[in-house]
Amino acid sequence: MENFKKIMAVVGLITITLILLAFVNKTEEKAENEAILTMRTVEVTVGMNSFISIVDENGKLEKIELGKPSKDISVNMVQINKALNNIIDRGYKLVSTAGGGDNYVVVTTYTFVKK
Repeated sequence: MENFKKIMAVVGLITITLILLAFVNKTEEKAENEAILTMRTVEVTVGMNSFISIVDENGKLEKIELGKPSKDISVNMVQINKALNNIIDRGYKLVSTAGGGDNYVVVTTYTFVKK
């Protein structure tokens, strides 16, 4: 009876190990198949024009001009929203945003993943 318990414990540990290894391999496979797209908005109140830059998983850069500097940067929101929806329509999912700025420029970076 004692040997049977030991054998069952070893079989259980081997089974758990194989299951965990299967999940690890699936996780690595998903990470390898993901594509990253980055969109950055630069909104300025003085000086140069505001713009959107988009870089896809192949390194292709697309630049969208937003317009002349304005104290009211909300005028760019319609075009930014269109660009975000366009990216989502292409099968990407927003996973991260970061932004910052001052009185003269606001920079926001959006990171998308496509599986």
